Amino acid sequence: MPARTERPIQSRIKGVIFDLDDTLVLSTVDYVRFKNLIIERIALKGEDTDGYSPDDGIISLITRFRDRMEDKGRSPPEVEIILREFDQIMDDVELERVDETQAIHGARELLALLRDRAVRVGVLTRGCERYARHVLQITDMLDLVDAIECRNSNVPPKPSPEPYWRLAARLGLQPEETVFVGDHLIDAICARSAGVPFIGVRTGDLTEQQLRDAGSAEVFPSVAEMVPWFDEALRRVN
Repeated sequence: MPARTERPIQSRIKGVIFDLDDTLVLSTVDYVRFKNLIIERIALKGEDTDGYSPDDGIISLITRFRDRMEDKGRSPPEVEIILREFDQIMDDVELERVDETQAIHGARELLALLRDRAVRVGVLTRGCERYARHVLQITDMLDLVDAIECRNSNVPPKPSPEPYWRLAARLGLQPEETVFVGDHLIDAICARSAGVPFIGVRTGDLTEQQLRDAGSAEVFPSVAEMVPWFDEALRRVN
C-alpha cells in the first residue's frame, strides 16, 4: 500500500495530467529504430556521427546535433529544416505499428472515474499529435481526455516544464491544481520543474525505488491500482 504524503495530494486536485506511452497505453514505438534513422540522416548530411548513439535519449541526440551545427556556424533556418526532417522520421516510426497499441488495464476506468468526478484530464506526450490521437481513439479513451499536448517545434518537449504549464492552462487550471502521472524519469523531472506532485507507475522500465528516488509522492504498480485511491480521495474532497 503506497505511503500517504503529509499533505494529501488529493486535497487540491482539479486536474490530472498523464504521460501516454507505458502509462495509459502499452507502447509499440521502436525508439531504437528512429534514433538509428536520425543518426543515419545526420551522416547523410555529411556530419560526423562520432558521439551519437542509439543508447542516448532522443532529446540528447537532437540537442547535440543542434549544438554542433551552431558551433559550425550553420544558419538557424538551415538547422530548422533538418530538424523538421527529424520530426518526420519520428512521426513515421511512431505510426508504423500504431494500430497494435493496447490500453493498459484500468486506464479507461480511471479516466472515466475522473470524468464522472468533474476532474479535468490532460495527456502530455513527446509523441506526435496524429499518433497520440489515434492511440487514444483505438483504445476508446479519446472522449475522456480534455486536452493533449504533443511534440511540436514551438515548445521544448518534456522534461521542460513549458508544455506542462501550457497544457494546464488549456485545461483552465493553475499547475498547482494538477498532478502528473507517469512512468519515466523524464516525467518525474518535468513534474519537479513544473512545481507539481508526481505519481509514478511501474508499467515502464523503472523500479519502485527508482520512482521514489526521482521524487514520486506515490508509486503504484499501474493506473489500475490508482482507481480505488482516486475514488476514495475524490469522494472525500467532493
